[in-house]
Amino acid sequence: MNVYARGARDGARMGVLLCGIFASWALAARYAPAALAFPLLCVAVPVAAWLMLRRSYRADLGMSTFSALWMHGICIFFFGTLLMAALALVWLRWLEPGLIRESLTAAADTYAQIGTPEAARLAADVHTLLERGMLPRPVDVALALLWAGVASGSILSMALSAIIRAAGYRPKK
Repeated sequence: MNVYARGARDGARMGVLLCGIFASWALAARYAPAALAFPLLCVAVPVAAWLMLRRSYRADLGMSTFSALWMHGICIFFFGTLLMAALALVWLRWLEPGLIRESLTAAADTYAQIGTPEAARLAADVHTLLERGMLPRPVDVALALLWAGVASGSILSMALSAIIRAAGYRPKK
C-alpha cells in the first residue's frame, strides 16, 4: 500500500481522535467529564501517531525511508485535521453558534481576574474585540485548526520518523 493510501486510512482513525479533542473542548464548560477527557485525548495523539508510523515501518520490513515515514505522518495529520475542521465548522456554525463568543468572554474574565497589568491589557483587548463584533467566523476557526494541526503534526511526524528509523527494524518473534 502506498504512503498516501496509508495516510488516508490512518488519517481517518486520527480524525476520530482529533474530533474527540474538539468535542471535549467544546463541551468542557458544561460537562466535567469532557474537561477530564481533553488532556487524555491530547496525550493520545502522539501515541497514536507513533503506533501508526511504527506499524507502517514494520509492514515495509524496515525498508521505509525517513521521507516516506514523514510523508505518511503528514498525510495522517492532514486527513485527520480535515475531519476535525469539518466537525468544528458544523459545530460552531449550526450546533453552538455562540460558543466562540462565550469562550472569548470567559477568557477575558479569566485574564481580568489575574491581577497583573499585562493580563488586564489582554482582557481589555478581548473585550474590545467582543464589543466591536470582531469575532472569528466558524470557517476561520476551522481553517486555523487545519493549519495548526497539519503544521504541528508534521513536526511531530518528523521527530517520530527519525526515532523509528534510528531504532531500526526488529522482526516480531
